Amino acid sequence: MSKKRYSRKTRIKYTIRRIIFLLIICLIIYLIYSIINGLFKPKNVIIETPQNNNSNDLSYDIVSTSESDSDVIDTIFMEGLSEKEYKSILDYKPTLIESNNKYSFVNYDFERMMHYSELSDLYKSLNNSDIVNLYVIGKSVDGRDIYGIEIGKGKDVLFIDANIHAAEVATTLILTRFLTEIVNDYENDTSNIKSLLNGVKIASIPCINPDGYEIYNYGIESLNNKNLWVYQNSSLLNLDNIKSNANGVDLNRNFPTQNEGLYYKGYNLISNTSIEKTTKSGKYFNGYSSASEPETKASMYFMLKHYKNTYAYINLHSQGRVIYAGKPNLSSSFNDLTVSFANKVSKINGYKVHGLSSEEVGEGNDGSATDFMAELANGFKFSTKTGRLSSSKYKDNNPSFVYKYPVITMETMKTWTKDPSYFKTEYYDFGLRTLFYKLLSKDF
Repeated sequence: MSKKRYSRKTRIKYTIRRIIFLLIICLIIYLIYSIINGLFKPKNVIIETPQNNNSNDLSYDIVSTSESDSDVIDTIFMEGLSEKEYKSILDYKPTLIESNNKYSFVNYDFERMMHYSELSDLYKSLNNSDIVNLYVIGKSVDGRDIYGIEIGKGKDVLFIDANIHAAEVATTLILTRFLTEIVNDYENDTSNIKSLLNGVKIASIPCINPDGYEIYNYGIESLNNKNLWVYQNSSLLNLDNIKSNANGVDLNRNFPTQNEGLYYKGYNLISNTSIEKTTKSGKYFNGYSSASEPETKASMYFMLKHYKNTYAYINLHSQGRVIYAGKPNLSSSFNDLTVSFANKVSKINGYKVHGLSSEEVGEGNDGSATDFMAELANGFKFSTKTGRLSSSKYKDNNPSFVYKYPVITMETMKTWTKDPSYFKTEYYDFGLRTLFYKLLSKDF
C-alpha cells in the first residue's frame, strides 16, 4: 500500500505549524526559568519629575527687608544668593527612583571601603523596601548623583547628613550601616522597628560631597573632569587632608546664612578662612558667592523639604569625638534645647560637648549646614537684599524659636582614616549604634 503523499504547499504549512509550536514551548520554558531565577523582575526605574517653575512645593518666606544694624559689618567678601536661584531651589523637582523588585537583605558591616558607585547600588537595593524613598536631589561638580533617602512613614523627622568634608568618609559608611540595619530589621518584621518607622521618618543625605569621598579614598584620578580646580592643583594639595569639593570650595561654609562671607567691625577675618581658592592646608575657601556649589543647593533642597517636621538635626563629621552645640546669634530657648540635647547624646557616646563659647559669629567663618538648619528653626527668612537668611538684626536680634528641634555637629572618630575597621569600632563600641536607635525612638 503506497503512502499518502502531501502536496508541497501542505508540507510547508505543517512545517510552519511545528516551528510555531516549538517556539511556544521554548517561550514557556524561558518564562518558567526567568520567574524561578528572578530574571523577569522589573529593574529600578528612574522617574524624571519635570521641572515646573510655577509650582512651589516648598513653602518658605522671602522678604525684601534686611537687618537694621548693617553698620556693624566691616567687610562682605561673598556675593549673596539671588532671589531667582533661591526660588529655583524651592521649585526643584528631584528624581524619584522607583522599584518593584523584591527586597533582599543588604549586607554591609564595614568589611571594606566602597566606591561611591557601589554605595549607589547599595542605596538602590535598600530602595526595594516599601519603607524607603530614594531621591537624586542633585549632582556633584563631577557629575555624581547626590542621594536623599527617606526611611519611614511618620511625619516627625530625624535628619542626619554626612561627609560634607571630603576626608571625613567614616561618616558616610557609619550612616550607611545604620540605614542598612534598620531597613533589614523592618523587612525582618522586627516589631519595635516596624512600629517606630510607622511613626517617624529618617531624612538622610549619606554623602553630601561624593567627589571628595572618591578623591580621598581612591585618589585624584577618580575625577572624571580633569579640568576641575582640585585636579589641576592636585600636586600642590594635601589630599590626605582634603575638605573641599572638586571646585576647591568648603561646602560647610557655602550655605546662605545670615553671617556667611562677612565679618564685623572689631573683628579680623578668622585665620583659617581664605577669600580666594587656596592650596594651603588648614585654610578653607567659602566660595565667591553663597550656595555657589551644586552640592550645597542639593542639601538646601532636602533641608527645606523637611525642616518644619524635624525633631533633631545632626551633621556628622569625623575628627575629635566632640559635639558642637549652640549658636550665639540665636535664641536662648534654641540654645538651651540644643545644649541639653548634646549633653544627653554625650552620656551615650562619651563625646565631649563644646557649647556657645566654642562658636564664632561674624568672623568670616559662618555658612555651615548647622548654621542653615539652626536659622531655619529660628524663623529666619530669605532676604532678597542680602541674598542670605535674615532676621531683624545682626546682633542682639532675639529671634523666635519657631520649629523646636536641636541642631548639633557631631565629630565622630579620633581622626580621619580610610580603615573601615575603625569605623566599625566607633559604631559599636563608642555608642553610635545605640544613639541612633534611641534617636529613632525619640527616647530622650
